Parts: sequence; C-alpha cells; structure tokens
Amino acid sequence: MELNQSDQKFIEAMSFQLSGDWKNAEKAFVGLTEKYPENHFLYFLLGTNCYSQGKLNTAIDHFRKSIYLKPDFGNAYYELGVCQYRVGKLQHALESFTKVGELKNQSHAMALYYVGLINFMLGQDAAASDAFARFREVSPESRIANFYLGQLKLKRNEFADALEPLNQLVEETPHFAEVQYMLGVAHYGLHNNMEAIRHFRRALDINPNDQRSKTRLALLTDTPWS
Repeated sequence: MELNQSDQKFIEAMSFQLSGDWKNAEKAFVGLTEKYPENHFLYFLLGTNCYSQGKLNTAIDHFRKSIYLKPDFGNAYYELGVCQYRVGKLQHALESFTKVGELKNQSHAMALYYVGLINFMLGQDAAASDAFARFREVSPESRIANFYLGQLKLKRNEFADALEPLNQLVEETPHFAEVQYMLGVAHYGLHNNMEAIRHFRRALDINPNDQRSKTRLALLTDTPWS
C-alpha cells in the first residue's frame, strides 16, 4: 500500500519527530510500518530517529531496510555511512559513501569527503587524495579537504603541489598553527629557507609549545629555540 502522507497517524508521527519527541515518534513510525510495510521512506525516518537517540546499530538496520526497498535511495546510503563510520565500521562506511557518489545524490559532496577521510585513516593515500581533490571540485567553498590534501602531498614529498591547497587554507585560517607548520615543511623541502623560517616562526607565535617548529628553526638558523 502506498504511503498516504495525509494519514493522521503519519502527521502525528512527523509532529513528534519535528518536536524532538524521539521515543513517541519511533513508536508511531513502527506502527506505520505495519500498515505500510513496503514503504522505504518510513524506514528512513526510523533510521534518522534512532540516530538522533544514539541507537546507531538499530539505525543501521533501518537504513539497510530502506535501501532494500529502494536500492537507489542515495540519502539512505549516506546516513547509513555516517552510522557505520560512527560505530567504527570503516570499510562498510567507505562502501556506503562510495555508493552515494555513484548515484550522484544530493549528499554527493560530503560523501566524497568521507571517502577521502576513511581512505586517509586506512592509509590508502592515492584513493584519499583523489577523493579530496574531487570534493574540492564539487564544493570549492569548503577548505576542509585542503588540510588532508596538504598532508598527503607532504607525506609523498610533493612539496610544490602541497603549497596550493595549504596557501588557500591559510588565507582562511591564518591562526591555524598546524597549517603554518605544514607550509614551513613544504618550503623547507623546496629549499625556500626564508619562507620556511617565516612559517615556522608563525607556528610558534600561535603555539609556543610546538617542538617540531623549534627543531626546524634550530636547523635553519643555527640558533637554539626554547
């Protein structure tokens, strides 16, 4: 039976949901699934409800049921991925977020971010770099991918390639000590010693306890930094 959104029980369930009355909303949605057992959207709503209550494994079950009923439901794949990520099922989360990208869903941009992040955490650098680069393309106003791209480029000694994302990031967040340090490392790798010194000093201005910057400055200036 097709879900009738004028059904008073559905209106009541949504009212509970929107007011944050999670337990009564869950009970109401469960009741509706008995009346509309093949409706994917009800299971999706149950998934978001259980997620809001912190019942992540139950939410996962509901999102999977929603996907079973509607295999191209990108929003359900995205929310499933978020739940799987939060419970530490990284490989499963990676598969869910990758599926969102394949479906070109409206959550495509953030799915790419998670694909990059999980690959980064798993040490799969090439896949992480590709995902973060694609995330920057589809979400150019975001700078979060720049940080990870910078790290990946530095890890692979691609110092010149690290400068563009890091310079863009430091324009937005000039008081981010770690980015100043990373820029120092990039310039140091390129033998731009004066620029490296400038960034390491800036990192120390922001975070006086940064021993890495002190060590780098001591090497560059032959002066101990305490």
